[in-house]
Amino acid sequence: MEYAICFVPNNPLRVDHDECSEMLTELLFGEACTVTESWGNWSKIINKAEGYVGWVTTKMLTEVSKEYFDAYEPAEQRVLTTLFSQAVSETTGEKMLLTGGSLLPEYKEDGTFRVKNDRFRINPADAQPLTESLLDTALRFLNTPYLWGGKNAMGMDCSGLTQVVMRMHGLHILRNASHQVTQGELVSFLSDAQPGDLAFFDHADGKISHVGMVAEKGYIIHCSGSVHIDKLDDQGIFSKDLNKYTHDLRLIKRYK
Repeated sequence: MEYAICFVPNNPLRVDHDECSEMLTELLFGEACTVTESWGNWSKIINKAEGYVGWVTTKMLTEVSKEYFDAYEPAEQRVLTTLFSQAVSETTGEKMLLTGGSLLPEYKEDGTFRVKNDRFRINPADAQPLTESLLDTALRFLNTPYLWGGKNAMGMDCSGLTQVVMRMHGLHILRNASHQVTQGELVSFLSDAQPGDLAFFDHADGKISHVGMVAEKGYIIHCSGSVHIDKLDDQGIFSKDLNKYTHDLRLIKRYK
């Protein structure tokens, strides 16, 4: 197998070919990858959209041809815009619970989509383009627990939240905060920020370590412990629970 698509709701991508190995991120349904190495039941892959490298369980992938892979553009696929949606295989009748941000290849307006010869169906309302604001979508994830490498409503990290929310609005950004900060347009001052802009935070060494979404004036929604809202000012994030500043503001970006 050289080219593949994730064929399950979530496929953990790990540092090594071991279920106890650190999870770096997840492949969501419909995300494509190249396979560079195999080890038993594991495949080392490169995520096509993000360039992320790691190990996944091979049985959670379905092989595609080079021609299919080359023509497959993640940013052109319909995206699941609800937190969860039950997909039913019209081939086998089996059901699976897809998560927000999943890609739906060859999507039709009747709610069907296809991966090779396998055809699936969801409620068409679950893949309609969103008219709500980026902030309103982010608020749907409130109280989602923090999970390193996660990017779904059962568990996610800070950049998983921002990536999935943006993707649900048709904005395909990179995975990690340190990569997301290289995209978008700079907002010069916090006073100029708008709800939906992304705020980035750094360590003392200057490395970007955290990201969240600007909410209403003076607030931010972010995932640290869980997805929640804290105060935001020119210094950074002030945690109401800890009664102290927890993250130092570096810059703000806007995405279109």
